[in-house]
Amino acid sequence: MENKERIKDYIDSSNINIEKLINEYYGYVYTIVKKLKSISISNEDMEEIISDTFFAIWKNSRKLEKDVYIKPYLAGTAKNIIRNKYRTTNIDFSIADYEEKIIDLTSLQKITEENEQNEIIRNTLKKMKKEEYEIFMMFYYEALKIKEIAKKLSVSESKVKVILHRVRKQIKRNLENGGYGYGK
Repeated sequence: MENKERIKDYIDSSNINIEKLINEYYGYVYTIVKKLKSISISNEDMEEIISDTFFAIWKNSRKLEKDVYIKPYLAGTAKNIIRNKYRTTNIDFSIADYEEKIIDLTSLQKITEENEQNEIIRNTLKKMKKEEYEIFMMFYYEALKIKEIAKKLSVSESKVKVILHRVRKQIKRNLENGGYGYGK
């Protein structure tokens, strides 16, 4: 990976230096958001997503793993915010009026399952070869295209495709072994 800065590089006296992070990575997050949006959104919505990305980092700064590379973390956070934003825009009524009155056990179960699945994926990624890990991270967290990854790593596009296929297959197998079957 080109930029090897980690989250710990932005921590000053146990607090994250969000201003430095924004100054250095605003353009990067803007590019990620622009690449990931699946439908046309307004500039205001893009600004909101970018702000929410940095806010999420600041809000969760004490929980972050300090040795994680910053770029994939920013890209993953932006991707999740976009996904959640579009998921909630499809709702025809406002559930906010009822939030305090309803305890949704299914969402608690869903969060627990997602955490378990994420742990299985993290463990799978830890066991990968360096090249497989880098290709996976570049594709899914930095939102690079296969052609860009191949060029960056000086390998063929078909090799990138094969590695991505192999990694996805391994993750799927480990999820199935963990009780999360997805059918065939």
